Amino acid sequence: MTTLPTPAPIDVTDDDDELTGFRRQLEEQLREREAFIADLDPRAAPHIDLVAWSSTQSALQVVAQINAALLRIDAGTFGTCSRCAGPIAPARLEIIPYADTCVPCHTDGTS
Repeated sequence: MTTLPTPAPIDVTDDDDELTGFRRQLEEQLREREAFIADLDPRAAPHIDLVAWSSTQSALQVVAQINAALLRIDAGTFGTCSRCAGPIAPARLEIIPYADTCVPCHTDGTS
């Protein structure tokens, strides 16, 4: 089974060049996830191969989150929590570049 590489951290600022770099990073992660999905057996179903099916579902979910992050960059809302409208800490975005909630909202279970 193919494993996904760990993404490199990104320095997140309000600078347009940094957002461009962030976009490139997200687009690269998107390509990696799509390639991962393509490599999985399309016949895998929950009752046939639970691991492959779960991996596919997880990768599809991340693809959707990455696409949403790219839309937030376009909309100018990238780095803003979708729940409280506060800023998402750069350290969180370095770890999970497609995060749409700040740490407090995520840990409160409101995400």
